[in-house]
Amino acid sequence: MGGYAGKILYVNLSSGVIEKKPLDMGFARKHIGGLGFGTRIYLDLIKNNPVFDALSESNPFVLMTGPLTGMKLNGVARWTVCSKSPLTGFWGDSNVGGFFGAYLKFAGYDGIVITGKAKTPSYLFINDDTVEIRNAEKYWGKDVFTVTDQLKEDLKPETKKGGQVLAIGPAGEKLIKFASLINNKGHAAGRTGMGTVWGSKMLKAVFVSGNGKIEVAQPEELDVLRAELKEIYDESIGISAIHSSGTATHMDVGIISGDIPIKNWQQTDWDEIDEIGPSMIEEKIFAGHKTCYGCGVACKKNAEVKDGPFKMEKGPGPEYETVATFGAMCLNPSIESIAKANDICNRYGMDTITCGSTIAFAIECFENGLIDEKDTEGISLTWGNSEAIVKMVEKIAKQEGFGAILGQGSQKAAEHIGGNASDFLTTVKGLEAPMHDPRSAHGYGLAYAISPRGACHEASLTFEAEGGTIFIPEIPMLSSDLPEGSDERAKLNVAAQDYGMFFSNCAVFCNLGGMPLNATQAVSLVNYVTGFDYSLNEVLEIGRRIWYLKRGLTNLFGARAEDDKLPKRLMTVMEEGPTEGSLPDMDKMLAEFYELRGFDKNGLPTKKVLEEVGLPDLAALLNNV
Repeated sequence: MGGYAGKILYVNLSSGVIEKKPLDMGFARKHIGGLGFGTRIYLDLIKNNPVFDALSESNPFVLMTGPLTGMKLNGVARWTVCSKSPLTGFWGDSNVGGFFGAYLKFAGYDGIVITGKAKTPSYLFINDDTVEIRNAEKYWGKDVFTVTDQLKEDLKPETKKGGQVLAIGPAGEKLIKFASLINNKGHAAGRTGMGTVWGSKMLKAVFVSGNGKIEVAQPEELDVLRAELKEIYDESIGISAIHSSGTATHMDVGIISGDIPIKNWQQTDWDEIDEIGPSMIEEKIFAGHKTCYGCGVACKKNAEVKDGPFKMEKGPGPEYETVATFGAMCLNPSIESIAKANDICNRYGMDTITCGSTIAFAIECFENGLIDEKDTEGISLTWGNSEAIVKMVEKIAKQEGFGAILGQGSQKAAEHIGGNASDFLTTVKGLEAPMHDPRSAHGYGLAYAISPRGACHEASLTFEAEGGTIFIPEIPMLSSDLPEGSDERAKLNVAAQDYGMFFSNCAVFCNLGGMPLNATQAVSLVNYVTGFDYSLNEVLEIGRRIWYLKRGLTNLFGARAEDDKLPKRLMTVMEEGPTEGSLPDMDKMLAEFYELRGFDKNGLPTKKVLEEVGLPDLAALLNNV
C-alpha cells in the first residue's frame, strides 16, 4: 500500500468509544483523500439526520490527510478539516499545512472523525497504536502557544520522537464564530470557524506522535520525477518570490492590477501601501524563514517586534491576507501593529481574514455614526488608528464589550448595529471575502458567489488560473488567454473546480508550493506514491463529483440561488484606479454557470446531474428539502 497509512480513527467524545477502521482501498481509489474522504464520510454520518445546529453534538468534525501528506516533496504537506460552519450555518472546510498531517500518518492514520461532545475539557492523545481521550482541564483557558509548549513537555516521557499539537485557543472555547485550529503556533485552519466546532465539543487539542513511515509504490519512477521537478523549481520565478518574501510578495504585485482591497473595498490605491509591503516587512519585522513538513519552498516567515507599543516575541509572521486585512483594509500603515494583531489571532486561535475584515467594517460603521465610543468602550475606531485596531482585536479575542459583538462576524454584527450597516459588508454566504478584488478579475466574482463555503479564493483554482500563477497545458481552459471582462469565466470556473478538487482538495497539493506543476506531473506524483493508475480524465471526474458533493452539502444546509451573489460593496464601481469602471457581469456568469453545472433556478443541482456523477443519495436528500 503506497501513500496511505491504512486506518481512520473514529472518536466519539460522548461515549468515549474509539475505533480504528481500516481504510478500504476501493474507497481510497474513488475519493483520493483530503476532502474527497472528508465530504463523503461527513455525508454518510449526517444523511439520516441532516438538520442540526453547527454547535450541537450532532455536528461531526472530519480531519483528513492526502495520499502525499508526509512525503518529503515540495507542496504536499497540506491536509483538510470539514464540518458545518458555526459562522455561516452552511458547509465549512479549511485547508492547512504545517506538520500535524505528516505526524498523523506516521502514527498510522489517514484521518480522524470526531463525533459527540465531551462532558469536561478533553484532548486526544495519539501515540502510534495508543489512542486515548484525556482530561484537558489544566490546559483549558490557555492560549495556543502555551498549550502547545505544555503538551509537548508534559508528554515527552511517553513518546520517542516528540509530537505535534493541533489546538484551539480561548477563542474556540468562548465559541467566537471564526475560531481557528492552530498547528505549531502558526499553521492555521482558519476559515469558517472549525475551531468553534472543537470548542462546542469541549475538545482542546489533539497531540500526535508516530514512528511509522510512508511507503512508496513506485520509488524509482518517483525519484526520476523528483529530479525533473527540482530543475523546474530551481528555475521558477514564482517559487523564488514566495521563498524570498512569502505570500506578502503579492502586496507589490496586487497593487498594480487593483487586486488589493483598500479602506474596506472602497479604494484600489493608497499612498502608504509600501509601508506594509515586502521591503518594510523585511526591514522592520522579519525574523527568519519557516516551512511545512518536507517542503523546500519555505514560504512561511517569522516576525519579531523588539520594542514599542506592539512589541512581540519571535513567532509566526503575517501572511498576505493578514497584512491586507489589518493593513490596507483599515488604512493602517503600521506593519508592527499588523504583526501584533496576527500574533494575538494565532495565540487566541482566530481567523485573521474574518477578524480584520470585521474590524474594517466596524471602522466604517464608526465613521458613519452607527456606533461611537460609548459602544466601543472609549476606543476611537478610525481609519489608520493602529493602536485602536490592536485593542479591538484583543477585545474580540477576550469577548469583552463590543468585541463580543464583533466576535460573531461582520454579518451578525451588522444585524446588531442596524441602520445601513449591511451596506458595508463584504460577505458571501456569511463569510468575509478574501483579499482579492473581483473588479480586477471577473472570474473571482463568480468563484466567490458559487463557492460552497462562501467567499473564497482557494475553493478552486480560479484565482491561480486567472491570476496567472498556474499553467495547465493539458486543460485548455486553464492554459489559454482569456478575453477581457466576464466572457468565458463560467467555463473557467468549471474547469478550475474540477481540477482544483483533485489538486488542492483531494490530493491536497499546496496551491503555492505546487504552482509549477502541470497536470501530468501532479497526477504522476499521486500514481507513483499510491500505485494507482489514474488518468487525467479520471481525476477530473473524481474532482467533479467531489465539487457537487460540497455544493450539495451547502444546499442541504439551506443555501439557495439568492445566496450566490456578491455584496453591494464588491459590486460598487470604482471611479478611478486600475479597475476604473470595471464590474463583473454576475447575471451573465451565473446564468452560464448554472447551465454548465445543471442547476435549477433555486441553485440546486438537478437529480439527473447528481445521479450522473455518482451521488444518488445526495440527490434523494435534496429532493426532500
